[in-house]
Amino acid sequence: MKFPIFSKKFLYTFSGAFFWAIAILFTKIILKNGENTYNLVFWTILLACPFWIYIFSKNIKEFKTISRKSYWILIGMGLIGSMAVNIIEMFAIKYSQAINYSFLIRSVVLFTIIFAFVFLGEKITWKKILITFFILAGAYLLTTSGKIIHLSSGDIFTLIEALLLSFGNTILGKMATKRMSSDLSASASYIIAVLPMTLIALFMGAIAMPKAPIFLILLTISNIFGTTFRFKAYKNASASYVTMIYSFTPVIVLFLAIPFLGETITPIQIIGGVLIILAGIFVEKLKI
Repeated sequence: MKFPIFSKKFLYTFSGAFFWAIAILFTKIILKNGENTYNLVFWTILLACPFWIYIFSKNIKEFKTISRKSYWILIGMGLIGSMAVNIIEMFAIKYSQAINYSFLIRSVVLFTIIFAFVFLGEKITWKKILITFFILAGAYLLTTSGKIIHLSSGDIFTLIEALLLSFGNTILGKMATKRMSSDLSASASYIIAVLPMTLIALFMGAIAMPKAPIFLILLTISNIFGTTFRFKAYKNASASYVTMIYSFTPVIVLFLAIPFLGETITPIQIIGGVLIILAGIFVEKLKI
């Protein structure tokens, strides 16, 4: 199937970024209703599990043929991804100022470019460096409204989270989809992550009936679509390309938050969003 305006890899990657933004919006709505973070994690895992088990069952024959190295890649995705999101993120948000966290988490772009060079052989070019500068500049204006941020020792947790997300999700995700189908990569790594993520929720004593079941279902559906498109993006695009296009996510979240959460936007934030959008366009046009 041919796409006259955008490439297949752009459509997959942008769709993944879009559904991630939708998931963030639903998460904010649910947390505003007083939901516990770990209880939210537990229920989203529980509701999505049947779908991913079904997808895995359809690819069980392929799973039996993959190499031992591929098994370790899947385990790495499941464990590192869940650790980054459920453990390190807790410390990052707790000990880092919100404005610092929102900006520094975008360092995932830098980490991905470096890791992609080391582990995947993707070249570091001036095009990538220039586009990365635009993305980070746009992210700074978008998340800080141009205010000067003061770094603290707690910000190291945010950088560690960005590093783990870069390696555990994007780099290992790209490695996996080079060796197997995107559906098998997504479903197997998700199932592997279920146990540690559930244990974390139980350890935190957070299991209770959800407070916003309708939004929880919508969040689960958004996560399923987001994960599906993300792994299809890994299959069709470079790791650097995926993480750069995913920089659209905070822009989408901000504009969705205006009508749904009553948040406001400043002219400086608009400039930041424009810079990120322009960077994304160049990523596609320059074939990064």
